[in-house]
Amino acid sequence: MKKLIFPVLAILPFLFVSCSLDYGTQNEQQKRILPEMILSDVNFTRIEKFEDTATLQAATLEIFKEDDTIYGNDINFKSYDKKKVTATGSSEFIKIDNRTSIYLLLGKTNINSIKNGITINSENLKWNDKTSQLTSDNDSIVTIHKQPDAKNNTALTVTGSGFAFSALSLNYVFNGKVNALIETQN
Repeated sequence: MKKLIFPVLAILPFLFVSCSLDYGTQNEQQKRILPEMILSDVNFTRIEKFEDTATLQAATLEIFKEDDTIYGNDINFKSYDKKKVTATGSSEFIKIDNRTSIYLLLGKTNINSIKNGITINSENLKWNDKTSQLTSDNDSIVTIHKQPDAKNNTALTVTGSGFAFSALSLNYVFNGKVNALIETQN
């Protein structure tokens, strides 16, 4: 029995000295580059006061804990008010910055406000959730189409650059060149 104990006791110090569970050889920059989590075929639902207020579907989402950002591709989303869909949208790519409440929608992006009869198309949009403003950079082309409604039988399509839209007032402005088409029923 003593012959068996000695070899085991002789090996134990080498096991504790030679083995390390800390494999953290990444520097700070590498930690920011690697996502904390990668999710595929994502379906999220935001629920407030026991009702769905928004849904998000994505082919892939990458979550970066260090920067509190989320990157995704092939995005589809909906917003709800009292169980009715008020807006839908899609984008090829998205970046969500949770610290600033800024959402960048990149690539082919479509937003349809069913409630207001407005469709917005662009390649580059930025949504500020704190101010409820949707903007583009000065070079991106944005197209807005306003459907005719019960009050107004006129449809409006505006294409331009340097776009800014307030979701609170429903006012928008273009700071660049603009082309417009007005269609009336008369």
